[in-house]
Amino acid sequence: MNPWKIYERDFLKDGTIRESERRIEREERRSMSALAILAIVLIALIVIAAVIATLAFLPIRAVDVSESRDVPYQTGVDTVNLDFTADVARVNVAFEDLTDKLVTLNVSATGRAGVLVSPDLFDLTFDHTIVDNVLTVTSEVDTFGRGWPWYSWLRVTCDLHIDPAMNASLDVKTSIGRIVVDTQAGLVLNSLSLEATTGGVEANLVEDVVVAGDVSIQTTTGGVEFSWDNVIVTSDVLVNVETTTGGVDVDVTQDEGPLRNVTLKAGATTGGVDFAIEIRGDIGARIESSVTTGGINIARQVGFSGTESLLQSDNYPAGRNFSISLKTTTGGIDIYAQYTP
Repeated sequence: MNPWKIYERDFLKDGTIRESERRIEREERRSMSALAILAIVLIALIVIAAVIATLAFLPIRAVDVSESRDVPYQTGVDTVNLDFTADVARVNVAFEDLTDKLVTLNVSATGRAGVLVSPDLFDLTFDHTIVDNVLTVTSEVDTFGRGWPWYSWLRVTCDLHIDPAMNASLDVKTSIGRIVVDTQAGLVLNSLSLEATTGGVEANLVEDVVVAGDVSIQTTTGGVEFSWDNVIVTSDVLVNVETTTGGVDVDVTQDEGPLRNVTLKAGATTGGVDFAIEIRGDIGARIESSVTTGGINIARQVGFSGTESLLQSDNYPAGRNFSISLKTTTGGIDIYAQYTP
């Protein structure tokens, strides 16, 4: 056999193998280049999206926006029925003398927002009608529809002012936030309903406020603070103060003024109940307490007798009485009770 032919054959075979290897290497380099380009494109898209999100939502722009509505004074109007709802806001309700108005509402949003966030931070509706001597006001503040929770760096406040010369029925709700109601002497409340889903409620009924109907104060998650100071009650009423998860703090003082029988219920599903009552003269009280998991603590007991689950003032039943029910499923109850003849 010719050795030159053997060498030539082996040379061609080896060259073919090396060319195949070079082709594979070129294809691998092209694949790696394509992957690198794809990675660069993806990183660029992520960076662009992050920049847009930062401009849109990062609180780098100070905002201070407000809107006001009112109902002008009209002779002969002596009753107001107010229905107010806010989704994310603190709601302050105050009664004060208004020279030329019956009701005023100011809604403000302060804080910071992204540069691309719409300047319309909330949607305010305010409608009112007057029939005979009755003013009916229906109002709503909507921030969910305007981009919340991207506005979570904002503080939305609703200030309601009502002329105390009108007998008032109030129904006030907020989904997230706090409701605070302050009253003044001489005000007549035909009814009072306050409700916060997540947040708190505080209501202060001061001396000589007239309660002519039921009172309801509720939260789902949050605390309730309720004070009652020598209130005038013109008919038997029910006062209901409760929360699902949170604490309830009730403070009652009654030593004067016309009073009918009051049924007061205070409770929490998960949380504690702090209850204090101070009464004098011909006013009696009966306090029933129940706890599923927790304890009942009588921190102060003067002029009351009985057990932890049932306390009565020494004059009970009197001419005018508080019938009180305290209840919690998981939590504790603290009671401060004092009766002075």
